[in-house]
Amino acid sequence: MDPEAAAVITPHLLAREKLLWCGRPHDTAALLRWRVVAIVLVGIAALALRALPLESSLAERADINSILLAVLVCVLIAEAIVFHTYLSNTFYGVTNQRAIIVSGLREPEMTAVPLDALNTPRLRVLRINRTVELSPPDSRSGALPFTDPSVPPDWTGNEWYRILALEDPRQVYELIVEAASKLK
Repeated sequence: MDPEAAAVITPHLLAREKLLWCGRPHDTAALLRWRVVAIVLVGIAALALRALPLESSLAERADINSILLAVLVCVLIAEAIVFHTYLSNTFYGVTNQRAIIVSGLREPEMTAVPLDALNTPRLRVLRINRTVELSPPDSRSGALPFTDPSVPPDWTGNEWYRILALEDPRQVYELIVEAASKLK
């Protein structure tokens, strides 16, 4: 258990609730890698549009497009900074009653998923990005820019959460399944 995560999660525990596991996202650089690649590609496209000698009608259009691409690069950089800030201020906990996510830019907010409401089809492990999803099996949507990556927007009417960038997501998954089965 991560002692810093335990210090953040413990004040949110209910009566008779025991902390079974707590942690925080690890290796956030891997999560930011794709964002950096996108920013670099868009930045190169903006520079290429500015550098190419074009005839006057195309040059005017290229100037406008390169300015729009430069604005897009700035937005992507800002989104990457917010994403990294959320991840560095995110803490996860699994208790004998709930899965807890504490995250926020300024003031951390707590989100909890009661384990007695979970059943195995609502729980998935994504090994590629080392994530545990607490979701209905048919709901899939991405996170919006400038939002908490652990709590994606509710576009489907089904609530779902992600516990991101875990060192061992299978262990957390099994711990959640075991704790949920003990409640039933």
